[in-house]
Amino acid sequence: MMPISLFKQGVAYTQAEHTIIDFITSNPTEFLVMPIQQLAARLGVSDATVSRFARHAGFRDFKELKATVAASTLGPAEKIAASIEGGPTSPRAFLERQQSYLGITAERIDEEAFMKAARTLAGASLVLIHGKGAASCCAELLRFRLSRFSKRVVVVPPAGSELFEGLVHMDKDSVLVTFGFQRLPEESRIAIEQARSVGATSILFTSRALHGAGAEPDIELVAYRGEPLEYHSMAGAVALVDALVVAVAAQLDGSATDELERLRALKRAYESTLPR
Repeated sequence: MMPISLFKQGVAYTQAEHTIIDFITSNPTEFLVMPIQQLAARLGVSDATVSRFARHAGFRDFKELKATVAASTLGPAEKIAASIEGGPTSPRAFLERQQSYLGITAERIDEEAFMKAARTLAGASLVLIHGKGAASCCAELLRFRLSRFSKRVVVVPPAGSELFEGLVHMDKDSVLVTFGFQRLPEESRIAIEQARSVGATSILFTSRALHGAGAEPDIELVAYRGEPLEYHSMAGAVALVDALVVAVAAQLDGSATDELERLRALKRAYESTLPR
């Protein structure tokens, strides 16, 4: 059984929609391999009813509903197995697939939200970054890049009550960056809520629109990472982080490159002692 909390709470679902919820929560693996027409026929409802249910339950469409169920049901081993079974596993094939996902990310990018994120980070007095699990690599990359611009950047602990050791320093001039791909971690939800309570700006990197997830970030940046049943690479997320870093540098209007030149000079001064 999967948790019913996956679906938007506080909604008056119809009897047909309760039937759909009961089937998905009781048979998530079977649900994942069903097209919308097969599911509708199995439950004795129309395709339109299933489509409306997906939106009613807090998802953009049926495809996003499936992606969320997959993220809540399948473990890393199952996703890798599905990816192996689903096609060629050569390095070239894998990289070409990631290249196509980068193209989808580029097509879907909300440029207004992206530039707002760049401007906000450039003007922040403090940047707090939170990344849990595989997303910790993105968090560390963003910390490393922004720190080179002499920004005050802190990576907060990923889980547990130590999370609050970082969040307590947030104020209205701070920016929170967190990562929640197929689903929003509870720690990210709490961090976004805390940012809102003190007037800080929150930026969420995700692989889908997390409407109805319990916390709404101020800015949402979406990186497409593939279909629900396959292994999800961080390539698109890392590329989007790097794109944001370059945009922040442009917003800093020369001060970012000045800092990098000072760093370069310092390295040259000690290159005989500490070679690269």
